Amino acid sequence: MKIEHYQQFTEFEARGLKKQATAAIRAFIDSFDDSEEIEAWVWKYLPGLKRNRNSRIRHEIFHELVYPVLKAGYERDDFDCTLWLGKLSQNLYQSRRLHEESGWISAQELYEKCHEIDPENSEVRLLLLGSIISWLEYTEHEWPAGILYDNNGATLEQCDEISAEVEKVLRLDQEQKYTAFISQYTPKLKQYRTKLVNR
Repeated sequence: MKIEHYQQFTEFEARGLKKQATAAIRAFIDSFDDSEEIEAWVWKYLPGLKRNRNSRIRHEIFHELVYPVLKAGYERDDFDCTLWLGKLSQNLYQSRRLHEESGWISAQELYEKCHEIDPENSEVRLLLLGSIISWLEYTEHEWPAGILYDNNGATLEQCDEISAEVEKVLRLDQEQKYTAFISQYTPKLKQYRTKLVNR
């Protein structure tokens, strides 16, 4: 592995020299000898990799270096690999091939798995909590027209799933940061459920 190519890449990228940056990152990726060398680099550099405004790292780095390491670890229930796959889920969503290969897994599902592996980890608890809240916010964004599930109005069974997620928020939210949100959300869900029952 020739780290100088990576250093050139970061310099070119900082100066906005896209063509040179692409050539440097390609040379860097091609300079690795084996998967062990890739894995060592990934764990050394992963926390400091630059992310764009969409929370994604450079796609060549993700596709060819980071993702293979994280996917292999995720498949053997490795906590750190699963957590990082969740943190880099925007990269995963951006690639239909990789997202399909990983079973269309979501960040929330990855954080759920991490929480099962280490329920005492507060970073994971907060990431999972934030992910559930984002989803609940999505489900109510067309209120008062209704409560959404995917792109459609929630069914009664899906309302049960949503209720379970609300209960999960109450368990996870030790700081009570989302008490006000849940207090205004719960009556909407109840009202929507009643409307479905009375149809």
